[in-house]
Amino acid sequence: MSERAFNGSSLDDSDRFHGWPGPDPDAVPRSKGRDNVPPHSRTGISIRWHGDADPNADRAWLVRDIVFETGKGLLAGVWGGGKTFGALDLSASVMTGSPFAGKRVMRQGGVLFIAPEGSFEIPIRLRGIVQGKLGPDAPDRLPFAWIEECPRLLDADAVPQLATVAKMAAEHLAKVFDLPLALIVIDTVAAGAGFTDENSAAETQRVMNAMEALSHQTGAFVLGVDHFGKAVETGTRGSSAKEAAADVVLAMLASRDEAGTISNTRMAIRKVRGGRCGYEIPYSLEVITVGETYDREPITTCIVNWQTDQISATAVTAAKERWPTSLKVFREALLASLVDHGSRAWPFGSEGAEVRAVPLQTVRTAFSTIYPADGDDDAKRAEAKRKAFKRAVETCLGRSLIGSVAIGGIDHLWLKPDTD
Repeated sequence: MSERAFNGSSLDDSDRFHGWPGPDPDAVPRSKGRDNVPPHSRTGISIRWHGDADPNADRAWLVRDIVFETGKGLLAGVWGGGKTFGALDLSASVMTGSPFAGKRVMRQGGVLFIAPEGSFEIPIRLRGIVQGKLGPDAPDRLPFAWIEECPRLLDADAVPQLATVAKMAAEHLAKVFDLPLALIVIDTVAAGAGFTDENSAAETQRVMNAMEALSHQTGAFVLGVDHFGKAVETGTRGSSAKEAAADVVLAMLASRDEAGTISNTRMAIRKVRGGRCGYEIPYSLEVITVGETYDREPITTCIVNWQTDQISATAVTAAKERWPTSLKVFREALLASLVDHGSRAWPFGSEGAEVRAVPLQTVRTAFSTIYPADGDDDAKRAEAKRKAFKRAVETCLGRSLIGSVAIGGIDHLWLKPDTD
């Protein structure tokens, strides 16, 4: 057996414990109490022990259920799908603490935007967010900084350079806005990486490692804006090691006809390490005017409007396969009720996932309106509808198609995602 420690240094006899490298056996406490467990190995690497951490602790989130507080991720998408608009919308939510795509922001903070591609568009797009989303109550200055150059992420000195810039930004954010640096965006990964071969798994892994190291040194989540390949189903362009290494992968998807017209825009939650993924959140890109040129021509940009009360066309197709024909009327009644009367709810507590819920009685009324029932008189028809609704609710609950939660003493129903 080798007598080298993890860092390559030699061990003397006192560093060998039952034949394995480790702490001096005389220094190992005899008590079984957790307070007596040695916190570090001789290498300086921290050792964590089961039972020390809170077993009920949740993951630390930047945006609940889709973006972690720290780590690395990708926001990829098709051409024209609004990748950068999505990244800036996420930035706006983080800066203001407002929901992103219907999900709660758990850590408000400032943003550092690294824009080696298309940086000239940033001021105009920020004006669009201020005018189109934040409104008259928007602050005069946002906790947002950007740089127009990115050191080649494949180079060894890229992370130290970016960490230095991030530290300067973090100091300014703390002093002026009393906020931490919470999000770093690289737009785009391809422009910042400086790939020799974008299909190289080794180069891709080095870039993702650099993003991880930058997150570790700054305490911010690092999000890379990226392109999809020619075949959308294969995901992000280049090596598959990119998505494999990411903690989070969000995809801005759209259908595009031969004329270039975009439709069916939606954000797919492709990957959340250890979390729920595989569902979509529809959105639209709204064109707004933010000013005029010297020639009095309008200056326009886009903002993202999330349609959290709607279901994408892709999800509708999947739902048809998931819901049996016998529940079609109930599903139509529930969807219509959610759109017209639904409200935000948190079935799993204030720190849980947000859903859109509607009172059970509202769904019952909508169901009774469209469900055909036979009977000699109104009373018999009403009884048939009541029994049919009861069967539908019980079946849906049994299949985990819907959830139920009491809000203010009133039972509410909510539609569970297709991945449950």
